[in-house]
Amino acid sequence: MAEELVMPRLSDTMERGTVARWLKREGDEVHAGDVVAEIETDKATMEYQSDLDGVLLKILVGAGEVAELGAPIAIVGAAGEDVAGPPPPATASSALPAALKASPVARRIAEEKGLDLRQLAGRGTGPDGRIVRADVDRLLGRPVLPVPPPQAPPPVMAPADAEVVEPSRMQQVIARRMTEAKATVPHFYLTAEIDMGRAMEFRGELNEALAAEGVKVSVNDLIVRACGLALREHPQFHRSYIDGKLHYHPSANIGVAVALEDGLIVPVVRGVEAKTLRQVAAETRDLAQRARDGQLKQPELEGATFSVSNLGMLGVTHFAAIINPPEPGILAVGATVERAVPRDGEVVIRPIMAVTLSVDHRASSGADGARFLQSVARYLEAPILLVA
Repeated sequence: MAEELVMPRLSDTMERGTVARWLKREGDEVHAGDVVAEIETDKATMEYQSDLDGVLLKILVGAGEVAELGAPIAIVGAAGEDVAGPPPPATASSALPAALKASPVARRIAEEKGLDLRQLAGRGTGPDGRIVRADVDRLLGRPVLPVPPPQAPPPVMAPADAEVVEPSRMQQVIARRMTEAKATVPHFYLTAEIDMGRAMEFRGELNEALAAEGVKVSVNDLIVRACGLALREHPQFHRSYIDGKLHYHPSANIGVAVALEDGLIVPVVRGVEAKTLRQVAAETRDLAQRARDGQLKQPELEGATFSVSNLGMLGVTHFAAIINPPEPGILAVGATVERAVPRDGEVVIRPIMAVTLSVDHRASSGADGARFLQSVARYLEAPILLVA
C-alpha cells in the first residue's frame, strides 16, 4: 500500500522546509536509509533519508517548493500502484495534518484537551487564517479577552532607485528569530576589558610547540575554552528560562558564530569544559570549514547552551549581540587594541580586548553575569589555567 514521505523536522526551530533538489526520480526504487532529497531548513541544507521501501511513485513537492512540517512531499509504494485517487479519510486517531496552519500553543492545548483542530479549518483568526490560542479557547468555551486592533505602522518607503532582492531562506529565518528574541527576551548587557598580553604570548608559544603536528590555536579558541570553564564554575548563570522554569545545563555546549556569504550559522562545540584546548581548536576549525561548505549535520547545529560571536578580526572594537533563545547569554568579542593603562603606579601599553555579555534577565541576575565574566577574564589573563 502506498505511503507518504513527509517533510521531516530537521531543525529544532523548523516550521517548514524547501526541497532543494530530488536525488531520486519518479519510478526509482527506494530503500529505507536511502538519501532521496536535499531539504533546505532554517539553518542549513540537509540530506533527507527515506524510512520506506518501495518505488517513488509520485513527487508532490518539486525542487524549490516549500512545504509545512509534516506535510506529504512524495508517495512511495509498489511498482504500478495507482496513486491518482484521493487520500483515505482521516480517522479520529490520525495526526493533525501539518498543512493546517496553527500556532504551537494552539496545537499544544488541542493535544492536551483532545480537540481536533480540523473543526477550526478555515476559521482561524491569526495571520493568513492561522489558528491561534483565542480560537481554541472559544472552542473550549473559555472567555477570550478582546484584543484591540493593532495600529498599522507607517509605510516603509524604499528609495525609488533601490534594488529589491528577495532574501534567502536563511536570511528570512535569521530576521524572524532575531526579531522574536529581541522582542521577547529581556536583555541586559555587561562590558569588560581583558588584558590579553599573557594570552597572546601563551598562544604564540603553544602554536610554536605544536607546529610540527599541524595544530594551530586561535584567540577565539582560547575564549571558547575560557567560557566553557567559566560556565562550569557558575551554574547560576549557566541555566535557561523555558516555560516559566529554570533549566540547569550539565555541559557547556558553546555555539561559535560563523559568518557566511548570505547569513550566519552557529555550529556547536559540545562539552567544552571537558575537552583540551587542542581538541577545542581542532573541532572549531572543522565545524567552521564545513559550515562554509554547507556540510554540517543537524545535531551539530543544535543544543547550544551559550554562544560566542567574535568580530575582532574585522576590526570591530565593541558590539552587543542578540541572544539566541533558550540560551542564557552570548559573548560579543571585539578586537584586541593596544591601550595605555595604569599598572603599579605607571602608565604602560597593553593589548586590551573588550567583551560584552548579553544576558537573559529572566534566567540570571546582573551579579550572576558579572561573576561569570570575571571568571572568563581570569582564565584569559592567566592562560595556563586553560590547560591546567
